[in-house]
Amino acid sequence: MISELLKSEILKIRKLTWVIVIFGPLGVVAMQGANYALRFDYLMSRNPDKWLFLLENIHAYWPPALLLGTTMINSLLAGMEHHANMWKKLFSLPVKQWKVYQSKIIIIITMMLISTAILPAGTYVLGRLLGFSETFPLGDALMMSFYTLFAALPFVFLQFWLSVKYSNQGIALTIGIASAVFIMYAYGLPEWMPWKWPLLIDGIGKSTLSVIKGLAVGLLIYLFALLSLSRKDVA
Repeated sequence: MISELLKSEILKIRKLTWVIVIFGPLGVVAMQGANYALRFDYLMSRNPDKWLFLLENIHAYWPPALLLGTTMINSLLAGMEHHANMWKKLFSLPVKQWKVYQSKIIIIITMMLISTAILPAGTYVLGRLLGFSETFPLGDALMMSFYTLFAALPFVFLQFWLSVKYSNQGIALTIGIASAVFIMYAYGLPEWMPWKWPLLIDGIGKSTLSVIKGLAVGLLIYLFALLSLSRKDVA
């Protein structure tokens, strides 16, 4: 049954959702491309490890872009069901509610993984265009991209819960956009606050504790969302 639900979800994905998935990370890379184009000599002199410095600069934009992207994707997928009054029709089928929600979560996570995988590829292309001849640090690039996603999982599942629970997508969008803006100023926050985890304060490859926190809290919010939404009456 899950496979059938997944096929149905894939067919319902709008083109705008794919635009966000693909061009979100490419936009982050493009902003750093513009930054290097304007200040090439200065930036190249800042750090002898050109690739690492490029990764750090790209990562400065990645957490807010990731939070904004997951906000938009969740809202688009859930808002479509609210707008067409599809929840009631879905639950009239011989399928458990939690399986319907789980299928949507699988689609959302898959799309976020695709988006996250595009970032290292775009980073590699940008570095080569800038003339970097050194070996590309693929491991660091993957950690920069995926560690941020894993640390941000609480926000992914929170936005899913908000988008499904409230038919008015303004609520989920407002909270998601506020989080995306707030995370840019989260460096001085206490270590226990989730906004700080995707920033990978300890370094791209050294922030494993932030990743563990994100995975653990994300799992709890995921379970809460499934339990809470499965008990929700569908009008």
